[in-house]
Amino acid sequence: MREYRKRDRGRSKRKEFSKQIIAREMALLWIVTLGVLGLAFYSVKENFDASFPWLTAMVSLPWAAWSVSKTGYTMKSMRENTKGGIVYDSALSKLGGERAFIDSMKNDVAG
Repeated sequence: MREYRKRDRGRSKRKEFSKQIIAREMALLWIVTLGVLGLAFYSVKENFDASFPWLTAMVSLPWAAWSVSKTGYTMKSMRENTKGGIVYDSALSKLGGERAFIDSMKNDVAG
């Protein structure tokens, strides 16, 4: 029985799908950014004498798309951080802290 508990404790919890998407998107963005920087360095090294707007677009457009998806993820997190139609943090601040919130919840359940 103890061996099972030890194995169970060692396992990490799976990340939510939305967190996996954000992490993978961020990794892909850095790969694209570093690849474009390498391509720009190679172009300058080989005396490529044209302008580079296509390189700046290859970097700036994916970062702009990432900011939109990150905003969507943040808004999703804000909506999930509610209890009974109110935002948990605002309820805590109005009641004066977590302890007061827990006590008020106990009173609601008991009364």
